[in-house]
Parts: sequence; C-alpha cells; structure tokens
Amino acid sequence: MADMLSVLRQYNIQKKEILVKEDKVIFGGDFSWPKNVKTNYVVWGTGQEGRPREYYTLDSVLFLLDNVHLSQPVYVRRAATENIPMVRRPDRKDLLGYLSGEASRPASIDGSAPVEIGLRRPTQVKRAADAAPAAKKLQTEDAERVRLGKD
Repeated sequence: MADMLSVLRQYNIQKKEILVKEDKVIFGGDFSWPKNVKTNYVVWGTGQEGRPREYYTLDSVLFLLDNVHLSQPVYVRRAATENIPMVRRPDRKDLLGYLSGEASRPASIDGSAPVEIGLRRPTQVKRAADAAPAAKKLQTEDAERVRLGKD
C-alpha cells in the first residue's frame, strides 16, 4: 500500500473525487483515512537541534489544496478560524508542487516515518451491492466535497 500522500497526489493529479465526511477523508469511494491522521510530510523547522519531528495531518494538507488560491495571510486567517493547523510557508511550494505532479518527491517526505504516523493503512469503504444510484447520490450530497483547486 502506498503512503497517503502518494494516494492524495494520484487523486489530485487525476482529478478524482475526494470526499470529506464527518471525521474521514474518502478517496473515490474505495478507501478512507481519518482526517486527523498524520502524513509523512515533516513540518518545516521541526526535527532539528534535538526537537522531535512533527508531521502535517491529512486535514491540513487537504485544507491547503482547497485554499491554494488564497494569499498566505488570508489562508492563515481562514485556517485559524476553522481550527485547522496550517501548512507553513516554507513547505507550501514544495508540497503543492509534489501534489500537483509538477515536482518530484521533496526531501521533507519522511520515508522512515513510523507506520502509525504516515503510512497507516486506509479503511476500505464498504459499498452495498444493491445500492440504488439515488442512494449513492444522497451519500455524496451528505459529504463535503474537496474542490482541489477548482476555484
């Protein structure tokens, strides 16, 4: 199983559907991770001089993707208002370049991150075999869609 940032990158590049429903992020209706799970992307300025490494959450990265059109000051204010940890300015360009497919894997991705942090296995999303298309539409309407740069 690929790490969640690789999955997010693939879905972002291919413009596949990513839904946020309650406390879960659902990728294409196939599998999900909790919103607050830590990715394996190291927060700028951590892990140096004896300080422990910190990692961005999936929710933080999705919030950046959803608000990429905002200037940094407006983005910071909106993240604070919504109580979502922001992606720091020094990480913004490299992370967005990676997630859009314009750049290769940045050095800030920790390939040795513990499984519990960045490489946690996703939960399979269960689908009812007899689900009617209307039921699927209702489920989609109940979920908050992540726009991913469509503003």
